[in-house]
Amino acid sequence: MYRPPGVEDELKRLLSEKKQIEERFEALQKLFQSGKISEQEYNERRRSIEREFVEVMDRLAQIRFIAGEEQE
Repeated sequence: MYRPPGVEDELKRLLSEKKQIEERFEALQKLFQSGKISEQEYNERRRSIEREFVEVMDRLAQIRFIAGEEQE
């Protein structure tokens, strides 16, 4: 199947970015659970991470459509 140039690289980059965001979220949860950050700071940082995650997932859906991949 033909894929436009750069699609594979972009897919790999986005998957890597998704994994990094997930790791940041896990680290944030640990900070909050250990009492190292306040609930307010946790919520602010969580919302920011969630926005980034939604953007990456949206771009992943788009690139997968372009690449002709089935959705997981």
